[in-house]
Amino acid sequence: MTQAPRYVFVSVPHGTSAGNMLRSGALLDRLLESDPALHIVLMSPMARDPQFVREFERPRITFVDQPPHQPRGLEARLLAIVQASYLSQGQTESVRIRLEEARASGIMRWLGLKGLIGRALVQPFTRNGSRYALADRLVSHPQMDALFEKYQPVLVVAANPGLVFSEVPLLRTARRRGVRSMAIDPSWDNFTNKLIPVRQVDRLVVWNEIMKEQAVTLHGYAPDAVRVAGAPQFDPHFCVRTARADFFKRIGADPARALIALTTTPRSLYTHHDHVLSNLVTAMADGRLPNAQVLVRLHPRDEFQAYHEFATVPHVILEKPFRDTVTVADGLAIDVTAENQKHLGDTLCHADVVVNVASTISIEACIFDTPVVNICFDGPEASPFVKSARRYYSFTHYVNITSRDAVRVAESPAELVEAVADYLATPGLDAAGRKQVVLDQCQFTDGRSAERVAGLVLAELGAANACAASTFALRASADRA
Repeated sequence: MTQAPRYVFVSVPHGTSAGNMLRSGALLDRLLESDPALHIVLMSPMARDPQFVREFERPRITFVDQPPHQPRGLEARLLAIVQASYLSQGQTESVRIRLEEARASGIMRWLGLKGLIGRALVQPFTRNGSRYALADRLVSHPQMDALFEKYQPVLVVAANPGLVFSEVPLLRTARRRGVRSMAIDPSWDNFTNKLIPVRQVDRLVVWNEIMKEQAVTLHGYAPDAVRVAGAPQFDPHFCVRTARADFFKRIGADPARALIALTTTPRSLYTHHDHVLSNLVTAMADGRLPNAQVLVRLHPRDEFQAYHEFATVPHVILEKPFRDTVTVADGLAIDVTAENQKHLGDTLCHADVVVNVASTISIEACIFDTPVVNICFDGPEASPFVKSARRYYSFTHYVNITSRDAVRVAESPAELVEAVADYLATPGLDAAGRKQVVLDQCQFTDGRSAERVAGLVLAELGAANACAASTFALRASADRA
């Protein structure tokens, strides 16, 4: 007898999550192979991108557009109370700094009053596990309810524990309907660095034990609700790399020169990479960094126009290696493909030094034992602390890098040039610290984290099926009675 179809909702809210969840392993195929009755509803704004659909279309996969979501009305007011309650506790240095940033920008108002309300309406629920319990009880999403009614999913798999607003209706509806949910957390700073707290899901998958402890101590997760799998997006870094000569040819670099990789950040977070690049170019010209070249890898939220003056400068290469796609809820129109991930790995492997502002790239460079210099200065004029690069080195998650003596933190352009020169002369400096960072943050170095994630999703699917079968049996028994 043919089994009735069972549905799993998989949320992919943007191109980065597509790279992390779908392209780092065979999650969709593993799910489909596990059960011939299983169907996947892939929820993503990139359902509007024909190339994305062609890449992931399979029998038993249905694509559904995932629209932006902006809390309004009652939902927005309840979120503000949850946020104020969370911020008033000031649990991490990162949150305290981010709060000062928000106040300096005039974003946070009436925080004290909202915090008082939150202590009455939110914190009692927090002790039972969910800061969002009241909001989930009072707020519904009719369009998402209709999708749940149509497909009756047994499991929801999200790309984030409620910090991407477009996923909130999905996670809230799952909670309201008693459908098991899980999140594959993509980032090492989600639990310590955000101005809103993460949501509760039934199963949270994280990179490492550090993140697990943060989920438990800061966000009320039960230890047995959190699983450690490693970082699936880093799996390609543990594979065989493109030969150096071939990589240099691909980017148009001179194989006779050392390569300095300057990886930028969103312009909203740091606007002085042109100043950093200017100092590196000057040092190459005056002999402090002889026989070197710079590859500038632009962040998706950075713009070529900011570096127009360097477009024709010798030994400077500018690139923004991402595929364009539809604009998603966060305003980006970038897809992170398998080729993009491989190119990043080749870049970090063959660079002689990597330069950035307190970025996840630092961890990835450590995987290749490539030296890292962090930028801890601003433009020609110093900025106030709450707007300065200096603040990032007090962030809770990044202290786990600097405290390991894994990177050099440059507090001036002169220190930047000196640190780069030292590493070019002696690449083995700080190698022990880099190794420790990999053990701390990646936890697994076998390149099989995506397999572990897929196994955890399958295990959760099994638990969800068992729960559904038990509920069906109870209902049948009640009907007979």
